[in-house]
Amino acid sequence: MNNRKGSNWIWGSFFIVCALLVVLNGLNVFSLTGFLWKIIVTLFFVLWFIESRQKKDTSGMVISGLVIFMMWKNVIGLGFLSIGTIILAGILLLVGLGFLNKPRTDHAPESRNVFVNDVDSDTLNVKGAFNSSSHYLRGSAVETVYITPSFCSMSVYLDQLTTKSGTLEVVVDAGFCSLNIYVPKKWKVHNEMHAMFGQIVTEGIPLPETEDKVYFKGDGNFSTVRILYI
Repeated sequence: MNNRKGSNWIWGSFFIVCALLVVLNGLNVFSLTGFLWKIIVTLFFVLWFIESRQKKDTSGMVISGLVIFMMWKNVIGLGFLSIGTIILAGILLLVGLGFLNKPRTDHAPESRNVFVNDVDSDTLNVKGAFNSSSHYLRGSAVETVYITPSFCSMSVYLDQLTTKSGTLEVVVDAGFCSLNIYVPKKWKVHNEMHAMFGQIVTEGIPLPETEDKVYFKGDGNFSTVRILYI
C-alpha cells in the first residue's frame, strides 16, 4: 500500500503542475509551444514507466518506453524507423516477455488455465499475462487480494474466501485486459477503483442483508473490469 501512496503523490504533483502551466498559458504569462507540450507528454510517459517498474509491470514499461522512443526518434537520429516497425517490434517484445514471465502454480498442471489458489496467510496474489485463466481463491483468514492481469482475459472467484475481520480489500492493477471478479451476494461491495480508457461495472444484485464487506481499489487502465454477484 505504500507504493500506491507514493504513486498517488507522483501523479497528483504532475497534474497540478500541468494545470498551473495551462493557467499561465491562458493568462499569456508565457506560451506553451509545441516543444513544451512534447516535454509534458514525455514526462507523463516517463512517470508511467517509473510506476510500472515499481509494480514490476512489464507491459507498462514496454508501452511507455515505446511511446517515448517514437516521440524522440528523430532527435536521436533514428527517424528512418517507421511507426509500423516500432509497433510490430513492441508487440513481439511483449509476447516474448509474456512467455518468459508466464505465471506458474503448484496446484494445477501447466497445460491448464484453471488455478486453485490456497493460502494460509492473510494475503493472496493473482497474476496473469497473455493468456486466458480462471482463479478460484481459497483461504480462511484473508485480508487483502492483489490482482494483476496484463494483456489477458481473467476470471477470479472470491466466493470460497473467508475474511478475518469481515472486511476484504481487493487491489486491482489491470492493463489491456478483460477481468471478471465474482463475489458472493451476501457481501457488500464498495468500489473505489479508477479507470483510464476503460470501464468498471458491477452486475447483479446483493442480498438485502449483507454480512462481509469488500473494498475494490486500484486501476483498470485500457481494461474492462466486471464485478459480478454470484
